[in-house]
Amino acid sequence: VAGIRRTSTESASRQVKGLTWDLLSEVIEQIDTDELVGVRDKAILLLGFAGALRRSEVAALCLENVALDDDGMRIRLDRSKGDRTGQGVEVAIPRGITGLCPVRAYEAWLRAARLKEAKGPVFRRVWLPPVAEAGQPPALPAMGSEALSDRSVARIIQKRCLDAGLTGDFSGHSLRRGAITTGARDGTDLVSLKRFSRHQTFGVVEKYIDVEDAMTKHPGRSRF
Repeated sequence: VAGIRRTSTESASRQVKGLTWDLLSEVIEQIDTDELVGVRDKAILLLGFAGALRRSEVAALCLENVALDDDGMRIRLDRSKGDRTGQGVEVAIPRGITGLCPVRAYEAWLRAARLKEAKGPVFRRVWLPPVAEAGQPPALPAMGSEALSDRSVARIIQKRCLDAGLTGDFSGHSLRRGAITTGARDGTDLVSLKRFSRHQTFGVVEKYIDVEDAMTKHPGRSRF
């Protein structure tokens, strides 16, 4: 019984590491965007971070629920854990000018996957092509029509972190945690963070802010 209780406690106290902006930038740098799967994974990581999306929300994204314009993109989530009314919520992501812009990464995925006029899931499985025979042009990768599962999204995040040489317990929740932590470190007020994360209470938002911020933002830090 003691062993079972100890295991349960250890699981409950698991501290998933957040992919903060600095760490995410390192991960993105290692992705080969000459490959279709790389274009997809870059978009998954940047959108997941910029929208503070849960892995299930990333997996459930539909093309018809995303609107693009000069200012950025708006994503309608039909189902969201923090949506009390059940009417869905809208997530706004501004357009940037760098290679790490989530909107540009999303548009690059649409072009590469030829999904600009399509409907259905945004992120789908990509099969690597077989090795071409000598003298033959390289085969193109194949893409499925079904959405990635939320577990697949989590595995993609973990794989890309591993490829970048990051250490720590990264999971499907790392993008969301990292986005909220980054916002807190940048001085974003709690009201804006709560709106960004779509949490129901301020108490939940505060739990996402890393303990180290209690040091860097201690009221007496500049006086000691």
